[in-house]
Amino acid sequence: MNLQVIVVCTTFFILLCGYVFFRLKQAQRRVEKLIEENAQLQTEKAVAQTQIKHHQVRQKNEENIVSTSRERIIDRLHNQNDLRD
Repeated sequence: MNLQVIVVCTTFFILLCGYVFFRLKQAQRRVEKLIEENAQLQTEKAVAQTQIKHHQVRQKNEENIVSTSRERIIDRLHNQNDLRD
């Protein structure tokens, strides 16, 4: 009887250790997957922010072009000595 209890306890302990090891490996794989996803999302975020910044700069440049009159452009070129006569 004593030997049976020891065998049952040992078997239970081995199964418990196997279960814990399996769950830890599973959690480790999930963490690695989430880290990869996070890196990909950070890259996509950086690309999106760059595109937004470029769009804002382009929009600002277009507004400046529309609001700049012909006379102001000529005056600016004269001031910079860049106007050809």
